[in-house]
Amino acid sequence: MQKQILKKRKLETCSSPIPLQDIRTLKELYQLKSETRDLRQPIVQNIMSQRGVGKMCIESLKNAMYSLETIHIDDDTGQRILLLDENKLIEVDLTYEIRELQKDIYYLEYGEDRFIKYLSKFSPDFKKHVTNGLKKLHDKQFNAFITDRDGTTNNYCGRYRSSVQPIYNSIFLSRFAKNRCNYPVFITSAPLKDFGILNVSINPRDIFFYAGSKGREFIDPQGNFHSYPIDAKKEDLISLLNGKLRELLEDPSFEKFNFIGSALQFKFGQTTIARQDITRSIHPEESTAFLKKIKSIVREIDPGQKNFRIEDTGLDIEIILTIDREGDEPAKDFDKGDGLEFICKTIDFKTDVGTNLVCGDTFSDIPMLKKAVEMCNDVWAIFVTKDPDLTEEVRKICPQNLILPAPDILLTILGYLSIA
Repeated sequence: MQKQILKKRKLETCSSPIPLQDIRTLKELYQLKSETRDLRQPIVQNIMSQRGVGKMCIESLKNAMYSLETIHIDDDTGQRILLLDENKLIEVDLTYEIRELQKDIYYLEYGEDRFIKYLSKFSPDFKKHVTNGLKKLHDKQFNAFITDRDGTTNNYCGRYRSSVQPIYNSIFLSRFAKNRCNYPVFITSAPLKDFGILNVSINPRDIFFYAGSKGREFIDPQGNFHSYPIDAKKEDLISLLNGKLRELLEDPSFEKFNFIGSALQFKFGQTTIARQDITRSIHPEESTAFLKKIKSIVREIDPGQKNFRIEDTGLDIEIILTIDREGDEPAKDFDKGDGLEFICKTIDFKTDVGTNLVCGDTFSDIPMLKKAVEMCNDVWAIFVTKDPDLTEEVRKICPQNLILPAPDILLTILGYLSIA
């Protein structure tokens, strides 16, 4: 990539400096992460506009990193500890938050060439995967880039509210989207906003389509909002469900589920509640019991199981409103394939033009890939996974594919393609 591109431009001052902080509560952690988003977003804008980054911006990122690194570590468990309130403690794994700040600092200080070598330390066979990807895709101009976020283009984080997009990540993705794509689309299970993908993304606003709730709601690069129609009766049911879940998590016996992983997310036509996180901070028996509790609440509201479907990922419980179909066909749960079809119809997407790239990392992304293959003439798939069953499924659906072990490898391929 371009050597030291960040050091040769006119430097821009830091508009939102971050001081060193003594982080003791979960609320303070989320506030600091919000501050890093406010800092990172204009840095991306500056780099994309060929402007440099001042030292104060880098120092602010370092202050944020040091503030996280000095959070108290429990002598017995070896885990960092934060207060939920005045009395209750919670263990937090801050690997994502700290490591992504380290990467951003290295990227800004040393430039892209050295940064790619630095990234390669985190993934075995990094260079081999990148070289293979570039060999297969170097001559492609993509009509659409349709991708999931978490675990695909973004490394996993233990808490969604903390999963603020890194600078290097945004630069690679945004440059690829601008230079090699006509329709760059994020489709995620998370909400669109409050709190959703827009709250953790730092890409320039006029580049991507962002679709939340598996594509039931999306915003285009011009800022126009679109939503899939929901039957009034189903809206009432999900409102009732959300009220019961909110009440459940106010119970001291269950309130811990507010603070792990995805927590409780009210989406458009769907609700997500975490029962576990990637660090397995909840005892397996307690997590299983919580799943049973949620299922009983859903059955109470929808005894005939006509209006809701439950999808359990092992970490999150997804409660999804069904969509009615024509004739006597039974209702089905809304998936990312339905979301993709809705988006394409709404924006008058040309399905017979050029190559289309679909990226994902779990079985919930398979309907999105199937729909793309069904609608489009030329589809490539890149899935980030080590699951042999998922790999087999991807290869069966889409013969033109790449299977990668880590999101940063995918990002690097896209970053190189954007300047090829």
